[in-house]
Amino acid sequence: MRKSTIALALVAALAVSPVSAQQLTYFTGPTGGSWVPISGAITGLFEKAIPGSKIENRPGAGLINLKAIEEGKADLGMGNLISTVDALQGIGQGITQPYKNVCHIANLYAQVQHIGVRADKGINSLADLKGKAVGTLPRGNTTEVVAQMILDIAGIGSKGVSKMAYGSIADQTNMFKDGQIDAAFNITTAPSGAYMDMANSRPMKLLEIPDNVFEEMRKKNGGFLRYAIPQAMYPASTGDTRTVQFPAHLIVSCKTPADLVHKMTAALVEGLPTLQQVNAAFRGVDVKMMGTRTAVPFHPGAERYFKEKGVL
Repeated sequence: MRKSTIALALVAALAVSPVSAQQLTYFTGPTGGSWVPISGAITGLFEKAIPGSKIENRPGAGLINLKAIEEGKADLGMGNLISTVDALQGIGQGITQPYKNVCHIANLYAQVQHIGVRADKGINSLADLKGKAVGTLPRGNTTEVVAQMILDIAGIGSKGVSKMAYGSIADQTNMFKDGQIDAAFNITTAPSGAYMDMANSRPMKLLEIPDNVFEEMRKKNGGFLRYAIPQAMYPASTGDTRTVQFPAHLIVSCKTPADLVHKMTAALVEGLPTLQQVNAAFRGVDVKMMGTRTAVPFHPGAERYFKEKGVL
């Protein structure tokens, strides 16, 4: 009788224990990228705001994170808006049908396309990349997909370069410094520590994305927006550099309890001062920008928070 009573008590305790609220898996970004420290800061905000919670951070990337959440292998993830829009429509590398389990929590900041090239190699336009060694993130990353898109639209393609080198941003930085690659394509925050390192080690300049290429990119995905990298941001720049950007955003499994996501959203917005200390890309970000509607549906918990704040 005593054993039965204990067993029933244990079952009852497990039934009401908010396990999903305490143990979450958060897919971040590739080694050396800006998403790793940003995710670490967000994790700290969440664990402080939700007593007893424990969030495990794992390395990932835009497309990898989407798949992990869709398949139930992750609860949270960093995302690129253009990739998420495609995934919900069933478009993207390895996607066979529209994703249904990915919801939006908030916009975070602008993700900026950087094309850093050796200034001593006669590379003045995208066309000049023909026959050159190009680096980008491994296949399956949003950055790699966009790099291939830009090369294709520019009439070069991956076959038109002498080598496509795939590696983390940290690896690409080392390859650039060692002379193994002539150009590095990455979508990251602006300013980027990796590109600052490249610019301080080798003669480097940033390539522009001309209007005709930008217009073709917009036809493929309306999430792309114009962005100008200020001249003063990187050494040796001779002027502002026209490129493209799209928002990085925080995504979550649509199955996550609404009350939990509401608490996360509040912690995220109220923690902006902390995030601004971690990465300058958050400067100027406010609750209105974070709560702006996109083509990706809000999680009900996040939507409730932004409605309470009068944003939606």
